[in-house]
Amino acid sequence: MELEKRELRDSLVKSLVSEGLITQEQAITLEIEKERSQATLADSIRTLGLMDEETLINFLSSKLHIEIFPLKDFIPSKEVLELVPQEFITKFRIIPLQREGNILKVGLPDPFKLEPLEELRFHSGLFIKSYLVNKDSLDSFIKTFFASSQETRLEEVKPEEEKPSVVKLVDLLIAEAVNLRASDIHIEPGKDKVSIRFRIDGVLHPFKAPPLYLYNAIIARLKIMANLDIAERRRPQDGGFQVQVSGRSIDVRISVIPLVEGESIVLRLLEREKGLFSLEELGFSKENLTKYKHLLRQTAGIILVTGPTGSGKSTTLYASLLEIRSVEKNIITIEDPVEYHLDFAKQIQINPSVGLTFASGLRSILRHDPDIVMVGEIRDRETAQIAIQASLTGHLVLSTLHTNDAPSAVTRLIDMGLEPFLVASSLKGVIAQRLVRVLCSNCKRERKISLSQLRKSLGLEPLPSDERVGIFEPSGCQECSRTGFKGRVAIFEVLELDSSFDNLIVEKASSDEIRVYARKKGFRTLREDGFSKIVEAKTSLQEVLRVLGG
Repeated sequence: MELEKRELRDSLVKSLVSEGLITQEQAITLEIEKERSQATLADSIRTLGLMDEETLINFLSSKLHIEIFPLKDFIPSKEVLELVPQEFITKFRIIPLQREGNILKVGLPDPFKLEPLEELRFHSGLFIKSYLVNKDSLDSFIKTFFASSQETRLEEVKPEEEKPSVVKLVDLLIAEAVNLRASDIHIEPGKDKVSIRFRIDGVLHPFKAPPLYLYNAIIARLKIMANLDIAERRRPQDGGFQVQVSGRSIDVRISVIPLVEGESIVLRLLEREKGLFSLEELGFSKENLTKYKHLLRQTAGIILVTGPTGSGKSTTLYASLLEIRSVEKNIITIEDPVEYHLDFAKQIQINPSVGLTFASGLRSILRHDPDIVMVGEIRDRETAQIAIQASLTGHLVLSTLHTNDAPSAVTRLIDMGLEPFLVASSLKGVIAQRLVRVLCSNCKRERKISLSQLRKSLGLEPLPSDERVGIFEPSGCQECSRTGFKGRVAIFEVLELDSSFDNLIVEKASSDEIRVYARKKGFRTLREDGFSKIVEAKTSLQEVLRVLGG
């Protein structure tokens, strides 16, 4: 916990400005960094690179009346080093210097971090006297005296998952991720720290990094929570567990893969009681929503949702089932994995180890008198063929496919080896989608741009008009964790395939040819929907270009 007093910090910042060590603008930047990271003044100055290390510790020494201890050529005695655990030294960057009676002199680069000193006083039974040390010299000192032993200890660390500190660390890590709306947690070994990143609104952000000596214990703790083999480090493993965070039930799916440097773990976080989205909440334009609801009213045929991993396809499928559910309809799904539990559908999770695949499961479903079938993903020709057979025998089949846009889904099915005439007969519509971050309503800022230039930036046909429109850009505030965005919304293209497309499909027309024909019938592309979201101030031009490229 950082115990730096607000009044002291303000006084020190004023002194930095008055003494010409930083500018007023840099003082404002320091305040922003403080709000963003909750870092101490010393840490913030170092992070922002506002001055060299020597100038910083000289300033802190003069203002706080703390002596500087030069580490150059200093060699501590073995007896003094043994007074402080190595883990404490590497974790808190505090080193023992000398002992005089019942006083232990220690060196630290940040005088505002007081809690570790209290912990050291308690465990050592000695009074603690602090000295300022150059952080660069301290890093070299720790590397010199502890690098080799630390490397050995990493190999010797046993599964210390039951130690309260590691248990608490893992629990806090998951809770923090949930509170920050993260969908995934990435954990892997770094150079001298554990690399932890949260995926928030589709983008990875670094999180506070624990010291490297905790890496094995963190991995072991997570493996035990997921009922995985803690001794297996050569093969990938998958598992899961449930946790409660502030009264919310969270399903955690865990994937472990071996790396040259150790193991990488990714945790996927899913809130069990989180309500399903309706179609209206996903981001469909009025025109696209009307088209898609018309597709869902079909009693038979295939409707595909396409896009890359993490583009919200499953959410759209669930919302689609929510739209068409009825006590008069038997809805069965086969998924990998089941992400949300539906009280109006029978759900199957594939299990290849016992022979339950999408293809075999789909065959069984068709013997179970379904009206509507949802297949998590069409991954191969066999699954695609069974899905087509189901659609041609009076079933509505919803599924996903990995293609860049809607027209490409048609050619992808044919490339899988399906007969074009069967694709033409069964495929009723395709939705392509991407997720873009929503601008924070509290801090977004407006700028003017010509409508023609905006369209040109998106690769759309420019307009001859010189009309200027206001579009918004991210800024960053406390409410959005300084990202400028909060939440995500989908951009869509909806391709309705009526009988007029049959000849194109049977003749194996390219996706470009299908797109050209579809546009004549009112088809709007992802970029055009992105254009609308920009003009509506839902997202920024840069965000749409980040997601769609260009």
